[in-house]
Amino acid sequence: MSPALSLHLLAAAEEGGHHVVHELPFPPIMFGVFAMLAFLLLLGFLWTFRNTLALDPHGVADAHHNPDVGRDQH
Repeated sequence: MSPALSLHLLAAAEEGGHHVVHELPFPPIMFGVFAMLAFLLLLGFLWTFRNTLALDPHGVADAHHNPDVGRDQH
């Protein structure tokens, strides 16, 4: 970089120029609120499947199911 160019860039930086500000679409606290709502929705989805293993008609919950059925036993 030539000294003239670096002086020009230094002068431009000192002038300030245009200051670009990217504002958030909503207040920062709302990010936490949205995250909490998302986790609660996922927890609710998980909660709907509670105790479904006890309703298993194949007997997996009662250990009547043999996981080795259908496999080659050596």
